[in-house]
Amino acid sequence: MNKLFIFILVFLSIPSFAQQNLTSNELELIQMSLQKNYELKNASNELMIDSIDTRIIKQNFIPTLSLNGVYAYGASKINADIPTLTLPFSGINIFEGETEFDAKGNFFNTNLTAKALLFSGMQVSYGSKANNEKIRAKNYMLDKVRADIIKDVIDTFDKIELLGQALLVINESEKRLAKEKERVSKAIKNGLAIPYDREKITAVVLKIASKKTEIIGSKSLLYLKLTMLTGKEISKLETYDFDLVPWQLYNVKRNFSDRPELKALEASIAAFDYKLKMNKNAFLPKVQAFATLSYFNLFDASVDTSLKTPISQQPINLDLNYFQGFPTYILGVGFEWELFNGLKNSNKTQQTTIEKNIAQNKKIDAAEKLELYEQKTKIELEVKNQQIILKKKEKEVASNTLHLAIKSYQEGLISISDRLEAETDYQESVLEYYKSIALQRKAALESLIATGSLTEQLLIDQTK
Repeated sequence: MNKLFIFILVFLSIPSFAQQNLTSNELELIQMSLQKNYELKNASNELMIDSIDTRIIKQNFIPTLSLNGVYAYGASKINADIPTLTLPFSGINIFEGETEFDAKGNFFNTNLTAKALLFSGMQVSYGSKANNEKIRAKNYMLDKVRADIIKDVIDTFDKIELLGQALLVINESEKRLAKEKERVSKAIKNGLAIPYDREKITAVVLKIASKKTEIIGSKSLLYLKLTMLTGKEISKLETYDFDLVPWQLYNVKRNFSDRPELKALEASIAAFDYKLKMNKNAFLPKVQAFATLSYFNLFDASVDTSLKTPISQQPINLDLNYFQGFPTYILGVGFEWELFNGLKNSNKTQQTTIEKNIAQNKKIDAAEKLELYEQKTKIELEVKNQQIILKKKEKEVASNTLHLAIKSYQEGLISISDRLEAETDYQESVLEYYKSIALQRKAALESLIATGSLTEQLLIDQTK
């Protein structure tokens, strides 16, 4: 989440190259989409969880302190056959035959124990490094998600602007045809034109109106999508100006090897390397220091016997008020050395080696495909740049042709069909011109994404 916040802050604060290709409104919408996107939020939360996991691994070296205690009451009937003992002088035999005892008592014990891991067999070190590489891989994939979000937002408002240009062209055509229809209607009254011409114009006007309705509907859907992406109200989005101009690229020094997908795979491979080191060092002993402070007390205890005193014949019973020990210290160092674990580590090592090989193969395969994709986007961008030049010339020719057709029809040199065909050709040429710009911008974004340069280009100072 912090990385996303820093990215947005820098993105907005730097006077960047992107301002030549994107308006301030467009930059604002990109920022809002990055802040709103739930995939980014969830991915950031997952990264926070991974960071906590790394912290937990490292905290194995932090000493632990625990307190435990136990209270118990015990009673037992004991039968014992003790060798007979003859008392001197009196000659009385004690412990003759089987002797029975009744014992009972209370016991309490508590221990305050501190433990500290001194050596983990390199498990903590390599485990935390493996987790850090996992986090690094996920961060790289977040860069890809951000680039896809930016591309989607730009593509959406480019389409809105394209449809806006289409509406402008249609409105201009409607005005021209309305004037043309008015002129033809007057000419019909004066016997200088026929109703056929007027009906032909009416048919084209209705066709344009149908197309206009379709464009307005499509534009409304795009505004809904942009609202979903950014959280901005439609009423405010409709007041924004979007600039549909050819995208200019400056200083693109990266190539396919800088793609976040490849960097993520490299980080994954590094993580597998650390996991292998963990498995290979699993045979090392774990060493731990410990210290215990104890208190124990045996109290209210008694042992009742069947024996009696020689003269008074009083029962011989043993009573204990208490027997306690405090403080009792135990200090030491212990180790655990797993000499044989049933080949578990060997199996884990083989499994991790296979997973690493899979990641390496994926990286090689991805590098080959991404290199091809980079070349493809460069060629497509060059084609789109050339097409803009050609479509612009087509638009200029269609505009000149339209003006000539209007004059020629008014002078009676061409038919109404030729006049309307020139109108339609002009509409199509203008729309094709703006469509070529939208496609060029899309190709430019694909080219930047293909080299992992999109976010970098949005942060370059405007020095050109």
